[in-house]
Amino acid sequence: MSLMLRRFVVGPLKTNVYMVMDLRGNSVLIDAGPGSLDRVLYYIDREGIKVKYIFLTHGHFDHVSDAQFIKEITNAKIVMHEADIPLLSTSRDISRYFNVKWKDPEVDIVLSEDLVMAIEGLGIEVKVICTPGHTRGSVSFFFESLKWLFTGDTLFKGTIGRTDFLESSPTDIVKSLLKLMELPNDVIVYPGHGDKTILGMEKVSNPYLLDLMRKV
Repeated sequence: MSLMLRRFVVGPLKTNVYMVMDLRGNSVLIDAGPGSLDRVLYYIDREGIKVKYIFLTHGHFDHVSDAQFIKEITNAKIVMHEADIPLLSTSRDISRYFNVKWKDPEVDIVLSEDLVMAIEGLGIEVKVICTPGHTRGSVSFFFESLKWLFTGDTLFKGTIGRTDFLESSPTDIVKSLLKLMELPNDVIVYPGHGDKTILGMEKVSNPYLLDLMRKV
């Protein structure tokens, strides 16, 4: 089945919100940062698109603040790792600092381990890859048949996610990056901020990944 990808760059931290959709108008969102509500609603109303799921890569405010608003309008199911649910209260407080509207996400599908999910309506499977480090409950979503990898704030073009938060772990992010590096070189990486990249290019040019490979 042919699937399309749309990116919205939203909020004060220029967060990437992705929409994966089929030709029949079924879609899933990856993340729902501040400002995505208006952008997404305008687009789905114009194109007649139904949002089935909202996949959250982690619990920081710039990735989740609009998730509940979108859910209440579209009836989409929110998917999130259990380890980041406690982080939502901190994200609520930070959203006030940035003057971002907030509503606590009501999580429908709670993740706890690597698994394969069949996406209702799209006729495709997504691999959930637990990638803690940036936060305890960070996950990456891998659409294997399309070779699309959504990494949130774990892996970026030329760099990796921060690990200086209370909820971060430098040790865990190393393990997570090594796990992602096992994927094929031609996988397209869609990060939570910045431009997309190719995993094979990151393996040979990203200084953090090169340093990891020298140490293993």
